[in-house]
Amino acid sequence: MTTCLSEQTNSNSAMASVSGRSTVTSLDGESDNNLATAHAHRAKQQVASQFSRSSQSYDQAARIQQFSALELVKQLSSFIQPPDSQHSASQHPASQHPASQHPIAQARESGLSHWLDLGCGTGFAVPTLIEQGIQRITGADLAHGMSVTSHQKLAQLPFHAVTADAENLPFTSACFDGIYSNLMVQWSEQVRQLFSEASRVIKPGGLFAFATLGPRTMHELKSAWQQVDPFVHVNSFSSKSQVINDCEQFFDIESCQQQEVVQHHKNLSSLLKELKAIGATNVNPGRRQGLGGRERLRKLDDAYRNVCHSKLGESAREDPTAHPSQLSLTYDLIWVIARKR
Repeated sequence: MTTCLSEQTNSNSAMASVSGRSTVTSLDGESDNNLATAHAHRAKQQVASQFSRSSQSYDQAARIQQFSALELVKQLSSFIQPPDSQHSASQHPASQHPASQHPIAQARESGLSHWLDLGCGTGFAVPTLIEQGIQRITGADLAHGMSVTSHQKLAQLPFHAVTADAENLPFTSACFDGIYSNLMVQWSEQVRQLFSEASRVIKPGGLFAFATLGPRTMHELKSAWQQVDPFVHVNSFSSKSQVINDCEQFFDIESCQQQEVVQHHKNLSSLLKELKAIGATNVNPGRRQGLGGRERLRKLDDAYRNVCHSKLGESAREDPTAHPSQLSLTYDLIWVIARKR
């Protein structure tokens, strides 16, 4: 199924923000003797810098990210049980289990005491996660600007943020009941290391709920650029089977859903501005620095419209709102609920 989003900005009315502390985790432990590792390190720093710069504009442009975040919470809600929805008192009389009636004790028993929001960004999902019954949330983001922004926004909620690398988390083992992570996994250069670290910090039986991007993400933009020059302009993303294979090294898969969501933009300028506002960064080898001059952008615009026009017939069948003057941009979303063995 394909979902379409118009060029209107979504907002989270429940957005507040968090108190706590921000700490910086050093990323300088990589060895310069290993060229592949050095490249991954540079790409990682580039991603962090780009997202830090976009921290103030992110919420106004992150339509897909917000859609994905709320959908991930919705799918996660089927696997978590808030304290007030546990077995009735008739099944577990208070006289028999007095300690379990305390809200904090109930949260611990239900696996909702303390969760990690990995790649928390501006903290968009935090209020909704708290509504699901999670008592306390720690946010972690590689981009320092994002952890600072979420820290400021969510000051009134049981949340604090740290600046940290998902592949080298600064937390003790088995310290979280679960992990929530929306559209961060795809930025990892060492995804199995990320899954290993996630498994390490989750308690046995805890859930890892994450969303990532599939290979058809931005395929229109990729096809258009291929008509302009031979450089790599669009990031490549793993298939669902690759994601599952990596995840299953450490977790059992409870649920996996995939869906294409299509945005429509009135012109190329608005499309590129939105990508810049959300910090979308090309980190692939073979990329060209910058977009080029006006002539190259004109060629890209022509090529993009040709790509969209060639698919208009199929799009019209799937999406009656599709218009020949609009530019479509596809996001291939993958949501996974996994459980630590």
